[in-house]
Amino acid sequence: MSLTTTPFELGLKAEDEEFLQGMVKQLDDSIRKLVVEEKELINKIGAARVEELVEFWKQELSEEEEQFFKMTLNYWDKILIRNWARSKRLHHTRAEVGRTFMKLNSNRGIDNKHE
Repeated sequence: MSLTTTPFELGLKAEDEEFLQGMVKQLDDSIRKLVVEEKELINKIGAARVEELVEFWKQELSEEEEQFFKMTLNYWDKILIRNWARSKRLHHTRAEVGRTFMKLNSNRGIDNKHE
């Protein structure tokens, strides 16, 4: 992609941009809901257990410790880990959409300077 690529050349139309804006709103709403859910789960599970889950999540346990730890996971532990995984995916997707907007805006600025 050259520095003078326009949104049209990228195949983006007004409805594509509207879709991306809608996606941003939906992603932001989902992330906010997950944050609230995470806080509720942490309160339910307790700080000590959450610390253990964080170590597990960050893969800081030895292989033996991890195997044993997996056997101790209960329903709420698994829900919190699922929440973290979903949050990570949503943040990644949100960042990708943000980068797309930055590329579009930088290309528009270049195009406007050349007109």
